[in-house]
Amino acid sequence: DLSTTQGNASKETEKETESRFGIKGQEDLGNGLAATFQLEGRFDASTGSYSDAMFARESTVGLKGNFGHVRFGRSKSAMEIGLGDFNVGERVGSTDPYLSSTRHSNAAFYDYEMNGFKIGGDVTTKGGASTLGASEGVEGSKVSYGLHANYTANNFAVGAAYQADRGQTSSAVDKEWGVAASYTFNPVTIGATYAAAKNGDVKGRTWGAYVTGNVTSADSLYVKYQAQRIKDSVMTTTKTATWGIGGAHALSKRTSVYADVARIQDKVADEKYTGYSVGLRHAF
Repeated sequence: DLSTTQGNASKETEKETESRFGIKGQEDLGNGLAATFQLEGRFDASTGSYSDAMFARESTVGLKGNFGHVRFGRSKSAMEIGLGDFNVGERVGSTDPYLSSTRHSNAAFYDYEMNGFKIGGDVTTKGGASTLGASEGVEGSKVSYGLHANYTANNFAVGAAYQADRGQTSSAVDKEWGVAASYTFNPVTIGATYAAAKNGDVKGRTWGAYVTGNVTSADSLYVKYQAQRIKDSVMTTTKTATWGIGGAHALSKRTSVYADVARIQDKVADEKYTGYSVGLRHAF
């Protein structure tokens, strides 16, 4: 996915710099077994530079068969798999509906899919990387892990996840769980998310709702609201509310243009921000 963006935004989320490049493949080993690999990274299309490690989004090898798919390396965390599909928006309007890490490294991943169900989980080594640059065997570090489940049937979808980001002692979130659901009344889809995190006496809540719809076969629109609050035993440290609206127009099966606007209110600092983005996306 290649995209270029110009705009003015106060904050950056994972999707805001999400021009991506990757390769993946598999080899048939016989008897329903296959070896797989995937390398995927995010880069700045304006400069061509990588903001993270070259394949920070995914770097895995694995085996898959009737038993499911087992992978090793760095890939999506449980919260991202469980709730990520319910995160609408293009760039400035897109904000993760949870507080946990979006990726786990030095990890073993397992996924199994059947009849609309998808279940799985992952576990890292000690000190295994909730964030880039984490070192193996850091003193005091623990194992990070997560579990997720999704179900899709006809016009209904639901997701749930639990995650513990304990790979580094400095992790902002120790444990978090979340749920999400959506229903489609053609051509409109409505959805909602909720997540609750904890680290010692610090508690975080993230919740939101959205509406998306296809105006024509080539045009889509979305509106979303998301709020987040982080509070310790003494005071509320973070309290934000985000409104986003945007749309996309497909020029072809692979090329589209998009635009969105977000209004972000920081209620603790009593500040407000407005961000916008426009872009051209090409998938190949």
